[in-house]
Amino acid sequence: MVLSLALMTFALMTVLYSYNTSKVNLESSKLQNTADNAAYSAATFIARDYNFKAYTNRASVANQVAIAQMVGLSSWFNMTDRFARNACNTLCWIPYVGNVINAIKNVVGPINRGVQQFVNVAVRVENVMLRGLSISQQIMHYAGAVSSIESTQDIVEANDPNSQLDLMQNPLMLQDVRHAWFTFQKRHSRTSRASRTQFNEFKQVTMASRDRFSSNRTYRLGSPWSGSIPFFKWKVIKAGGSDLISNGNRRAETWTSMDSISYHYKYWGCSWFRCRWRGYYEVPLGWGGTRSDTRANMNRVGNNRSWGASRSNNRSGSRLAARNQQRKGSYSGVQPFYGLSNSANRRSETDNISIVVSKEQNNLRTTSQINSQDTGVDPANDESLLGDRLSSLASAQAYYSRPRDLMMSTSAWARGDSRHEYGNLYNPFWQVRLAESTNSDRSVVYAITRFL
Repeated sequence: MVLSLALMTFALMTVLYSYNTSKVNLESSKLQNTADNAAYSAATFIARDYNFKAYTNRASVANQVAIAQMVGLSSWFNMTDRFARNACNTLCWIPYVGNVINAIKNVVGPINRGVQQFVNVAVRVENVMLRGLSISQQIMHYAGAVSSIESTQDIVEANDPNSQLDLMQNPLMLQDVRHAWFTFQKRHSRTSRASRTQFNEFKQVTMASRDRFSSNRTYRLGSPWSGSIPFFKWKVIKAGGSDLISNGNRRAETWTSMDSISYHYKYWGCSWFRCRWRGYYEVPLGWGGTRSDTRANMNRVGNNRSWGASRSNNRSGSRLAARNQQRKGSYSGVQPFYGLSNSANRRSETDNISIVVSKEQNNLRTTSQINSQDTGVDPANDESLLGDRLSSLASAQAYYSRPRDLMMSTSAWARGDSRHEYGNLYNPFWQVRLAESTNSDRSVVYAITRFL
């Protein structure tokens, strides 16, 4: 009987030890899943914030291009109206032909006045939308930074009410959140010297995103508007385009547009010394110029490549267009926007978001929770966890990956040049993944937990 009692005591101790070990392992696995979910959730907030800013940056570019289209329509209709009036002044005395030209002039004039009123309102509306997009980025930026921490705490509580996200144990998380929101990305504006490169890049993206009508509407009309006969050649060139003019680092930009149509001719002539082609001589037929505000004067800005190389093709017509320029709307320039910082250049992932989730030892429900008069009987009585708690560390990160093929028949999402695309805030391709925690993160968590 004595031997049996000793054997039973040994068996009971073995069962208790096994129970405690399995319970701790089970709680550890559950706590690790909670930490993984919390880290993944925090990284998801970051990815959503980046994708929101990418969408709004694309929307800002689209609205900028819309203003370019509006001022382009204004100058184009002004040119058409001027062309109709010039044609009538020259040809309306001709029977029948003059009646047709006069009728066209009478139709074009009211249409142009209606278009100018519409453009004036549309530019103002687009400007309000651009301001709204810039403000929305700021609101989402700070709201996302705060919500990421609050929501992570909610995730921990939803997964395990007995677990906790102790901010004293999570200086890494606070540092990583700060890095993701305030170091990896920056708000760029023209007045910030550190952001000037990114701001100029945004303007280049905007200019490159113009449609064909806005970027270059210069072409040569075909026969019979252009042609040649012996000793005489002629051509009619329509020139124009819409450009974003920079007014310096302290003043907002201006959308400008110029359109002109001119008749050019040259002839074969002889002098005392030799015979040669003389010309081309230009006869302006129609012109129009529009700017979105009063900051840029088209007489003093631009070069021979501006407005579809208008000055190179129709010098006299461009001079008249600038002299008769009109202001439509009230444009406030390119608004501040969020983009990746200079330190994040050529990077496609954020630093790890490391989160520590813990559970008090009293909540583990091992045999140490059983009241016993004889402490030597309870194998869990002398259990010792670091900081009197069970802790789990998890890491996640947001990363940028442009999909090469999301359709069955074509690589519609792949780059046309097949080049690698680094992370940016122009395309919403930020995703989330769990990451391996670094040894330095583990050491920091161990040191902090030891003294809690």
